[in-house]
Amino acid sequence: MPTSHWTNQSSSSSAHSPTGSHKLNLRGWWKAVHSLLRAPVIVARDTFRYFAFPFARFRGVYANFPQARAAVSWKKRIGYDHADLAHRYAAELCLSLDNSEYPVLYHLDRLVSDNCTVLDFGGNIGVHYLRYRQAVDLKNVRWIVCDLPEITKVGRQICAGMSNVVFVNDIDEIDAPAVDIFMASDSLQYVESSNLLLPRLIDRGLRPRHVLIDHLPLYDGPQFVTLQNGGLVRYPQYVFNRDAYLSRMRQLGYELVNFWDCRDFSCNIPFHPEKSVRAYTGLCFRAVLNGPQKAHPPPPRFARWC
Repeated sequence: MPTSHWTNQSSSSSAHSPTGSHKLNLRGWWKAVHSLLRAPVIVARDTFRYFAFPFARFRGVYANFPQARAAVSWKKRIGYDHADLAHRYAAELCLSLDNSEYPVLYHLDRLVSDNCTVLDFGGNIGVHYLRYRQAVDLKNVRWIVCDLPEITKVGRQICAGMSNVVFVNDIDEIDAPAVDIFMASDSLQYVESSNLLLPRLIDRGLRPRHVLIDHLPLYDGPQFVTLQNGGLVRYPQYVFNRDAYLSRMRQLGYELVNFWDCRDFSCNIPFHPEKSVRAYTGLCFRAVLNGPQKAHPPPPRFARWC
């Protein structure tokens, strides 16, 4: 008799034997017990995280930024635009490259060229330029950092003497004939009107040829807002729907070139496991042939590498 017949027969008998059935029952019983034991542990953990609200943790689910701001205690400040926060960034400035930054460096190294312009939205006190120039030749790249007034004030001091680094407080202040690369690392989720940034650039004739976004909270559910503990301050942040975000970029005339997981960044909200983001996302886009030069209406414009 063929061996396969014996194998099948043996497998079939063990599956219906009392021993096999007993093992299945034990496995099911253990899963049930494990779930019962795990539930109070999760409730205890979430209760602690909610009331303790530790640094860099999240709390609450809100429909918009005003709702989230209204939930912040009057004793706490909101947002980034504070002098003491900017000086703390300077005092704690770390120029060591983190492993999570290498996907951005990989793309940046291939996209930059002499005399091209990078708009570093949310670039803080110039930290990205100061870090990335260790791995990528940026001395002939015009690097524009867009951030809040108190932050850029300190940034200008830190980057004094670097003639190719410019700080602005709004994209309307950009004085450049073109923006070749729009870069945003861990920043777009904190901007209430972040969906208008690229359309505003496009309307000014500054449509970026490439878009690099790093550390963006994307997931598969509906978009919402949560609160994050930033130590000295609290700030609302979006968690975006993945498909809607990519669709919006396509409508603006960009195609997705690459994406990656940012596993060092996550968003776990107490009592809302369905809205948790296990790993943030990095995205690289390039302008396509039929992308709009103006947001309204969208005439075609040829895209090329900078």
